[in-house]
Amino acid sequence: MHGFTQIIGQPKITAHLQKALRTGNISHAYLLTGERESGAEWIAEAFSAALQCEHPVEKEGLLEACGTCLSCAQAQSGSQPDIIWTEHAKPNTIGVDDIRKMRSDVQIKPYRSEHKIYIVRDAQKMTPQAQNALLKTLEEPPAYAVILLLADGPGTFLPTVLSRCILLQMQPVPETALTQWLEREKGIPAGKAALYAGFAGGSLGRAATLAEDPAFGELCAETVEMLRRLPTMDSHDIAQAAASLAGREDDLAAVLSFLQTWYRDVLLCKALGEADHLIFAEEVQYSKEAAARISYEGLQKITEAFDLAARRRKAGGNAALILELLFLEIRAQQSGK
Repeated sequence: MHGFTQIIGQPKITAHLQKALRTGNISHAYLLTGERESGAEWIAEAFSAALQCEHPVEKEGLLEACGTCLSCAQAQSGSQPDIIWTEHAKPNTIGVDDIRKMRSDVQIKPYRSEHKIYIVRDAQKMTPQAQNALLKTLEEPPAYAVILLLADGPGTFLPTVLSRCILLQMQPVPETALTQWLEREKGIPAGKAALYAGFAGGSLGRAATLAEDPAFGELCAETVEMLRRLPTMDSHDIAQAAASLAGREDDLAAVLSFLQTWYRDVLLCKALGEADHLIFAEEVQYSKEAAARISYEGLQKITEAFDLAARRRKAGGNAALILELLFLEIRAQQSGK
């Protein structure tokens, strides 16, 4: 169960919800918008747990769930009867029947808490009919009802629904803050923390996911090792390396991302002559050496090769061949051939 002290980079949202907890001025409907893994679910967890907690506590200047009462124990195990994570029948659509089921349940008073909280993931998937069904509850909600809609943005919602929700928009978390959070909360070494933060795209949840995914770390390490050896590899070795890196399902996108990030670092080294702000911070020596070998024209050709690889991937091309051709072009630019 996540608490407010674990949420970083969202000062406005935190301040708003903290004020609501302290004053008791709780809205009946909140719309939290942000990309998947942005941390919106963590905020929903923290707010719900604190709202239902029997003995909220002050922690680092924030009002938090105590973590020890019955409500907190149930929230931790996912069995708090008055914190309801809604489900829907179809994976890509939240239909009117799903919302009608929730509306029917809303009429039943809380089991043991002051509030009854409904958390709706992927709320942008609600059909117009489902939104109109929800509107009836938003217009005349029971005093105890709190609805948290989690969505990737407000664009798919009817104006009538938006007007009855408090809109809370997630913001990208700065890389430095993500790096510090990973070091502090996850115990990740500084270099790796910076790498994961760089790939997280400002997403707290994605940073945590990457840090906890051993396959991501292994694939990254394998790609970096290949890049170190690339200038001296022959065509046979390149073909073997490409086949190895592309041999696991869904790895091609990650490998291409690693490669683009690596050469983004090389370009920074070449253009600025310094090693600050590199994502592959532990590989600075290799980035400097590559920057010295590759001309600006060469870096432009590598960028064009990435674009071509992306088009080939989109067209369903063979992953190993896509990487092999990309590596051959990169080697050519690094060797001046």
